[in-house]
Amino acid sequence: MSLSFKGVIFDMDGVLVDSERLYMRFWTEACAAFGFELTPKMALSLRSNSPETAIPKFLDWFGETADYHEIRALRRKLMADFIDRNGVELKQGAAEIFDYLKQKDIKIALATASPVKRARHYLEPHGLFDKLDAVVSGASIARSKPAPDIYLAAAGELGLSPSECIAVEDSPAGVISAKTAGCFTVMIPDMTPPEEDYLHYIDLIVHDLNHIRKII
Repeated sequence: MSLSFKGVIFDMDGVLVDSERLYMRFWTEACAAFGFELTPKMALSLRSNSPETAIPKFLDWFGETADYHEIRALRRKLMADFIDRNGVELKQGAAEIFDYLKQKDIKIALATASPVKRARHYLEPHGLFDKLDAVVSGASIARSKPAPDIYLAAAGELGLSPSECIAVEDSPAGVISAKTAGCFTVMIPDMTPPEEDYLHYIDLIVHDLNHIRKII
């Protein structure tokens, strides 16, 4: 398959950096510190969620006594301390695909639920942050994934229409967001395989980032 695109928009966690396992670990530890048991399925459902979408889940799971903001603050501290000591690894092919896209003069954007500061902290040590042509954080978007807003904004920052962009995602909320925006949507499953109820939002499923070369 070889198609014509002018930009690639990447999610970060679980796509460019191997951080989803850390999120699961430290969400679980933070909840436990407050006396709540977070199952792996619950933890996975928090991927790419803003507080607006995560708070109702916490209230449903744990009741009114669960203070999402306090738990999230502890999760952030635990995870930040771990990454400060150990760093965060890139996903297979991340550095290579950035170099390839630059060689082909294809624009690169980041569309992440994470703050820009965190994206810089994760990607700069690997030399990827400065190769981005645009960064759009969920913190600056009115509606988080699965709403299409972040991909519409990222394409706009690149000066492109969504239909001129490939979006690369690993989560259900992410692929719904990207496809609804009008991007050609590629899923690289990370923690969970794609499920039947959102397959129609996915144009292509690949195993790692190197496969994106085949559709450029």
